[in-house]
Amino acid sequence: MASMVGFRLGLEFLLAHLADASSGCIADAPIHNNKQSGNDIPLLVYSHGYGGNMDLATYLFRTMASKGMIVAALEHTDGTASSTVLQDGSERKFNEYFMTGRQQLTRRASELLEAVHFLPNKIERLHSNVKVGTIMLGGHSYGAPSAIMAANGANRQTNINGLILHDPALGMGYGMLPPNGAKSRIPTVTYVSDEYNRANVRYGDLTLHIKGAYHGNFVDAPLWAPTFVMRLLSLVIPAAGPADPNEVHEQLAQSAFDFMITKDSASPNVMRGSLFELIKSF
Repeated sequence: MASMVGFRLGLEFLLAHLADASSGCIADAPIHNNKQSGNDIPLLVYSHGYGGNMDLATYLFRTMASKGMIVAALEHTDGTASSTVLQDGSERKFNEYFMTGRQQLTRRASELLEAVHFLPNKIERLHSNVKVGTIMLGGHSYGAPSAIMAANGANRQTNINGLILHDPALGMGYGMLPPNGAKSRIPTVTYVSDEYNRANVRYGDLTLHIKGAYHGNFVDAPLWAPTFVMRLLSLVIPAAGPADPNEVHEQLAQSAFDFMITKDSASPNVMRGSLFELIKSF
């Protein structure tokens, strides 16, 4: 885990326990329909950030799933994942030179669209009591421009109902995406940390500042070690802000679920978290 996030600070021993840590998730668990959404369960297809992987936000995704949604966390094959296993069983480790930036973004967007086409039928075949309803794309950091590009490039038959973006690294669009502050052609909610808010990062219909959250609060970084350790580490990298990390996850999850149910970024429920500060709304 230490090498996964690029920690070369001599602090790897603090994270060694993660090799044996439980995610709290259960393999092949049954899916129970949420009464609020009837028989249709919303699906969020999520893209990890640069150097991350599908396990980087397990606790956040578990909290999201507990609200009554399905989260499909992808692991990209463009060389930006910390490590991933390819279809032939071989391992591809992080390699920033495996593709150019534009090729990376194109590959990532294509993998998101492939998941949108493949997963609903797969889920419904495995779980006869489930019907996939609203489908949205999401992403953290570099995963956000990946989701934006996928949504913008999707054909009219592709069922993408919205975007959920966490600290979008809009500067990594390589000239292929709308600029910072643009309004998306599909409903979009963007959540930004303290540092991204100071940088005036805005995108889509609604931008919410999560007060006291750092970049790492959108993944599980604040929970990797005792809070005081991760906040001390934040003097070097933005791992954990002063806000309670579990409360950040709880409010992000509830807001995302309300957005997926209503498909309305202007819904008061989407904006009701006590940590939320309204920055921009169209």
